[in-house]
Amino acid sequence: MVATVLEPRGLSRAEARLAASYQPGDIVAFRKSEKGRPRAGIGYRVEAVDAEAGTVRLVPDKGKAHDWQPARWGSAQAKAFVEVEQEFRAGERIQFTRNNYWADRLNGQTAKVVAIDPVGSSMILQREDGRREKLDMRHLADRHVRPGWVQTIHSSQGATCDRDMAHLESFRANTVDAASVDVAISRARTSAAVYTDSRAGLTEALGLRDGAQVGASDIGESTGHISLVAPAPLEIT
Repeated sequence: MVATVLEPRGLSRAEARLAASYQPGDIVAFRKSEKGRPRAGIGYRVEAVDAEAGTVRLVPDKGKAHDWQPARWGSAQAKAFVEVEQEFRAGERIQFTRNNYWADRLNGQTAKVVAIDPVGSSMILQREDGRREKLDMRHLADRHVRPGWVQTIHSSQGATCDRDMAHLESFRANTVDAASVDVAISRARTSAAVYTDSRAGLTEALGLRDGAQVGASDIGESTGHISLVAPAPLEIT
């Protein structure tokens, strides 16, 4: 089944205040609302943007359209998404990409697709604890999902696998360091490989000798952390 899911635009706080940051076709949802403002909990499609006037034309599936001025109100309560077509099949794993406390879903949690209804645009999922639930891909709240074969380092903490492949970009100085690699490769039972845009740049950022064979315990010691129980050999590609 091919369904339309929502992926975050990833706007910074400063960008979210600028009308020019939004594009026609974006979906904007608000966490909170006020009387006369766009309603919380529903998706508004960006119909047009007037960067000079600082307005974004928001149109819901049903109800009143709004000429929103993010610099004056609501940018801190809004989140912009882009629609992406994604194929799902029974037997695959998916990952939730946004917190939904009402449905007891947390960003990063995974579930298995056990059945698909392409006519009704819905999927039956089985959660990690065995519970089953239905996702209706016509509803905004159910469209915050993606294939679950890849996870962020943060969301993979506590998980284990036989072989671990980590993608680390050397230029992301705020997130790529020895501690993050320590977490990434310690998920593996037997071996781990790190893929990067610059082998030399990454090894320099981690304080390693290019071509060195190291284990998770070595990185742990270099950062003052306790050595991990089952370190895996690390290959930087």
